[in-house]
Amino acid sequence: MSRIAKSEVNAAFEWAAAQITEAGGRDGITSRAEIRRKIAELTGAERDLVDFFYRFIVRRDGNPSERVDRGDIEAALKAAREQLVAAFDTNDNGLSADEVAAMPPLGRLAVKVARHRQRSGEELSLHFEALAFNLVLDDFGTELTNEHFLSFHAAAQLESLNAQSFIATLGLKTDDPKDRLARIESAADFFRRLVEHHTPGQTAQAVALAQAMQSTLADLHVYILGQDPEGGPIHPVYIVGVAPDGSLAGLRARVRWS
Repeated sequence: MSRIAKSEVNAAFEWAAAQITEAGGRDGITSRAEIRRKIAELTGAERDLVDFFYRFIVRRDGNPSERVDRGDIEAALKAAREQLVAAFDTNDNGLSADEVAAMPPLGRLAVKVARHRQRSGEELSLHFEALAFNLVLDDFGTELTNEHFLSFHAAAQLESLNAQSFIATLGLKTDDPKDRLARIESAADFFRRLVEHHTPGQTAQAVALAQAMQSTLADLHVYILGQDPEGGPIHPVYIVGVAPDGSLAGLRARVRWS
């Protein structure tokens, strides 16, 4: 197994800290009840890292109320960088397999999350397709039924994603009505509706998909192609963002407007 940079493990801790802060809402104080609601939205190693990092914060100060504020979170984040990450990179050239094995469980969990976030855009796209199994696109006024999601990946070296870089990466011809952008939407709004559109038995699956894509892709948005009506009735839909390797990754489907 290749070495992993300290910065990537620190980024995993920073992501977990941001989740804990977000769970606290406007008052800036996160309670045990609030963190339980937050981890219920997460899955796998990401869920465990947020849960155990919150416990780490509480234990540091012997906090019987289990309420933590932003100062507590920042202090614990500093301690994690120093005591759980930097202390084990003895030669300052990234963490080797042996150095990772010597880390305490919380440090190893952060490494696991960091490695998950390291996966190539192509690997992530296939992972998203597997998570989306049996989910359907029933949104944007589509007339299609049982429209399933497929993986989408395009090689690139993107630093950010916007309408212009999306068009360039896909090689779209803006003078072709089929290639013109019909709509761009926030992924957060799309995922909220995706959860609402599915049965209770599929809600957890939709939430897991949303969490996986939102935690690994930057600038995640929904793009719909095809000027209406010149572009025809079928419109490609892309739920995509920038993967850690700079490529464009996510899911694709179709809507029909007649």
